Amino acid sequence: MTEATEYLSRIGHAGPVRADSGTLTALHRAHLAAVPYENLGIQLGRVPTLTRDALFHRVVDERRGGFCFELNGAFGLLLIELGFEVRFVRAAVNRLRDGESAWGNHLALLVGTERGPMLADVGFGDGFLAPLPLVIGSHRQPPFEFQLRRDLTGVWHLVHHQAGIAPGFEFRTEPLALADFALRCTELASDPASSYVRTLTVQQPRADHALSLRARSLTRSALTGRDTRELTDVDEFAAVLAVEFGLPPLPPADLAAFWRRAGEQQTAWTAAQRS
Repeated sequence: MTEATEYLSRIGHAGPVRADSGTLTALHRAHLAAVPYENLGIQLGRVPTLTRDALFHRVVDERRGGFCFELNGAFGLLLIELGFEVRFVRAAVNRLRDGESAWGNHLALLVGTERGPMLADVGFGDGFLAPLPLVIGSHRQPPFEFQLRRDLTGVWHLVHHQAGIAPGFEFRTEPLALADFALRCTELASDPASSYVRTLTVQQPRADHALSLRARSLTRSALTGRDTRELTDVDEFAAVLAVEFGLPPLPPADLAAFWRRAGEQQTAWTAAQRS
């Protein structure tokens, strides 16, 4: 069994494997359903390595998730092995808030198909389930609607649906090597000021809502509103990771560390809200 075959088994894809839009859509949906966005390793001070072997080991062998550089990195490499033309492209989340320094805080994919290039992203947390044609306008994935725009400088803008946690992201279309993202990946996974370091996060989009765990708060976001509850003990925390997000059991020491850090983060967030 080849590593690509093992990867396909990991995400539960048993259908055709052709370098076309139909296969890309099926793979994209399967990946999001099986592999959550999560920064648990970062919470323990583990900085990801963006090599093919390291990424495949994490997703396939360890059956874990990751953040954008890991998830889109691994998915992009899988697509290349399956015969797709893939561009790793630099993106920016919250550029209006953070300015030009936001460029490179996200990695997205442009994938060539018979329908033209498509925007793929399995590392945006609560993003779109199916890849989007790189066409200006509205793109509906009921009940959600996404917008793609392009400004006069040639920068593209993905506008997230109204229930999205982030407003979307901007991206350029120039192709980069995966290794070009390594420095920013390391920075965001290790800087104490980074949101990835400061807040334990696990997310996954669903057909009509998105599920998000931030610190000890579990939130279901839909167009009708958001429902948030705080987890009460470490057993419930472990059950949410396993049942809701499909993550494998964690070593007891790691689980205890996550629960403690999440409690500290929850307390800090609550205090900030009150002030």
